[in-house]
Amino acid sequence: MTTIPSRATQTPSPFTSPFSRRDRDAPATEKRRPETAPGTTRRGALATLGGSAALSAACGAPGSNPGAGAGEGAANAAKPVKFPDTLFIATIYNFQQNDPGYMAAADEFARRNNVKLEFSPSSVADITAKIAAGTPPDVFRRDANTFHKVIADGGMRDLLPYLQATKDLKVGDFYPHLIKMQSTAGKLYAIPEDFQPASTLYYNKALLERAGEKPPAPEWAWSQLLDLARRVTRGSGEVQDQYGYQFVSGWWEQFVYNHGGQVVDNVENATKCLLDSPQAMAGFEFIVDLQHKWRVTPSPQVRAQSGLANEIAWFTANRVATLNHGTWATLNWSQAGENLSWGMTLGPKGQDGKWHYQTGGAGWAIAKEVKNPEASWEFIRWQFGPQGWKAWLSKRDPKVFWMPALKSLAEEEAKRLEQFYPNASLVVKSADYIFFRPPGYKWERALSEAINPALSEIQQNKAPVRATIQDAVQKANAILAAG
Repeated sequence: MTTIPSRATQTPSPFTSPFSRRDRDAPATEKRRPETAPGTTRRGALATLGGSAALSAACGAPGSNPGAGAGEGAANAAKPVKFPDTLFIATIYNFQQNDPGYMAAADEFARRNNVKLEFSPSSVADITAKIAAGTPPDVFRRDANTFHKVIADGGMRDLLPYLQATKDLKVGDFYPHLIKMQSTAGKLYAIPEDFQPASTLYYNKALLERAGEKPPAPEWAWSQLLDLARRVTRGSGEVQDQYGYQFVSGWWEQFVYNHGGQVVDNVENATKCLLDSPQAMAGFEFIVDLQHKWRVTPSPQVRAQSGLANEIAWFTANRVATLNHGTWATLNWSQAGENLSWGMTLGPKGQDGKWHYQTGGAGWAIAKEVKNPEASWEFIRWQFGPQGWKAWLSKRDPKVFWMPALKSLAEEEAKRLEQFYPNASLVVKSADYIFFRPPGYKWERALSEAINPALSEIQQNKAPVRATIQDAVQKANAILAAG
């Protein structure tokens, strides 16, 4: 059975950003990076790579010094990048423990440029505090739904001028929705790392075969998946032995979209919350019914009593027949080995006969006050451009379904993954049907102060859906309308 990191045993808020949960869900790998050379520094749980000295980025790839005319004090693009002795990189996700392939690719960058890379898992709160104190990491990872207060306070750099001045990496190389998701008010605050549509539906082959059921198919409607879930749910009492369907608890938007609703009036510049529409209300009612009427999905109360830390743990324990989760979960399934027999398809289509999926994805950012922004950019440019991604893909577990944000590489990787997952290319195609959460600090506040508390109440069946959501929407709109 998959080993879950110790921090996963703590019950998280069910409405934290759903796409920042890979660190919580990721299995602790038995692989460890070798010790670094004597004399290298360490800070917390980190890995230190490469040597010291400052060299041109042209050692390994064409360098770029961005932003001529962009107000960043940029010099000629051909000027060599000067590296400090060490670049400090805050990863949020624990690549050091969970992804030797990523670390091997970073090792290559360190060797090419003769620079030490010091990694720390860190956290949003820690990075925010360091930015406020004027001591930010040189590079940090952000989920698209975080750091909006830092952006509002002017604490992050606009990376669009850097990207526009780079020869081997362009805006058009990325999935457009990922660029939009990492942008606020026309400024790009992080370079997208990965492509993570919430479209994958996993199924437990053994549980379905035992029940005499066929696996779900990409063309299914939600009514078909519900019927299957009701047939395969087993047990009695408050905590049942087996559930038919589960979804990541923060992935509520898909139900709004699939019932014909919308979250806001303009996803790129939200001025009004639309979650009180009849269609959105129907989506919320469906969420509640899954857990409390049909009881095919573990409710928050059941999850708290079960002793299972998260959705990954439920699925690897063979307690759920179908699970809506991210592509990165394939690493967990692979490490579960013979204890888990599983397959993958797409989640059902909505009432209009079309797919509707929310999406997430991480990005890499630079704080305003970093001392060596060109060196920070050079790491981002290489590590998350074609060269770094190809190095990363070549060095990691070949069965991991973790797609690059670069469209051409994602399509190539999907074709390769077809040997393991027959629907891999279809998952990549689901990019055509995604929605992303509105950016900006106002919507971040509206979620945390109004929407998420209301959703917590209705998912626990403690409050009526309509009145609770209507009240939350009023609060959310007041926040959106505030100056």
